[in-house]
Amino acid sequence: MDSNRSFFRYENAIVLMMFFTFGFVFMERLSIVFLFPFISQDLHLNNAQIGMITSVLAVTWAISGWVFGSLSDLSGSRKKILLPITLAFSVLSFLSGVAKSFGSMLVVRGLMGLSEGPVLPIAQASVIADSSEKRRGFNIGFVQSSLGLLGATITPIIVTAVAVKYSWHSAFYMVGIPGIVMFFVLWKYMREPKLTPEQDAVHGKVNRKDFAVVYRNRNVWLSSIISALFMTWLFVFTTFAPVYLMTVDKFKAEEMGLIMAAIGFGSFVWGFVGPAISDKVGRKPTLIGFCLIAALSPIALAVVHASVPVMMLLGFLTAVGQGCFPLFMAVIPGESLPFRFVATAVAMTQFIGEIVGGTITPTLAGFAADAWGLQAPMWIAAGGAVLSAVVATGLKETAPARVKTANLGGNVPA
Repeated sequence: MDSNRSFFRYENAIVLMMFFTFGFVFMERLSIVFLFPFISQDLHLNNAQIGMITSVLAVTWAISGWVFGSLSDLSGSRKKILLPITLAFSVLSFLSGVAKSFGSMLVVRGLMGLSEGPVLPIAQASVIADSSEKRRGFNIGFVQSSLGLLGATITPIIVTAVAVKYSWHSAFYMVGIPGIVMFFVLWKYMREPKLTPEQDAVHGKVNRKDFAVVYRNRNVWLSSIISALFMTWLFVFTTFAPVYLMTVDKFKAEEMGLIMAAIGFGSFVWGFVGPAISDKVGRKPTLIGFCLIAALSPIALAVVHASVPVMMLLGFLTAVGQGCFPLFMAVIPGESLPFRFVATAVAMTQFIGEIVGGTITPTLAGFAADAWGLQAPMWIAAGGAVLSAVVATGLKETAPARVKTANLGGNVPA
């Protein structure tokens, strides 16, 4: 059987390994969001402190991702960096369950950000290097859709059930286990990307002087701005939606878990459907359209106060944001540069997004919630998505099918 056509080829293996690795990262990162209603009562946290706990992980995540993502490009090794950090973020999940004060939780979540930050740049660089051209968008989107399935669908159901029956401490202990399992899977089966001689001439190893090309690229900078705006949508929405549902709409913890799970399942589905659509119609129009639809998700939560099934349906239909993330964080920067710079480019978009959207705006949204009510973060999140669509109009199209068509239309060889 042709190994390039077989399902059991390495392209599919690396996609699945990175799917679960990144998914378990966000299972551990988002678990605290769904546990905040329990933690805030136990540790006596206000909305500003909730925002700060979210923010400290984001800023350490951003710094670590840029440093170690660039290091993996410079060294040419992905596996040697990914293995130890996978083990580290799993151990830190256990330590989150041990925290007994705002200060100790702040320290542990900051350390977790240091260990988790490089995962996405390294994972997507590994996937891009072993992806066929026609499946590149789908593969990258599928990896990041794990955030929706594992992080945002399964996690709220499991951790809220465990927190209700046992404690929020036990929930943190439980979500640390899958990452340890993944460490051994990567140790046995992951291999470093192997480029053909032709690819190596263009995409091979780099030295420090070569990195300037990343910071001169228009698409990389626009993608970074979009990242800052769209991560505002993600982290403000996910941080305050569970508290909003239980405080304003008076849903029980289990009902909140079901609504957030529906939003998470929508994120999973749209997370790979969106990039797959972009393989056909182009990255730019897909990104613009999906950003505008994503803005409806927090608006629906702020405006509609309905039954659990209705809220679940609205959450699923509007949770298209995860279809945007693979495009501006990995696909567009990755197609705008040689493969050897992909981890650095992804790390840059992640860094700027985490600093602004993951660090600054959740804290500001927390203060806004204390001042004007929990509806304020929902409108801040929606604004981030709308502005992302506006900035996306300045991107240059990178989808291979669309670029080749444009070149042929202009009588230029593809």
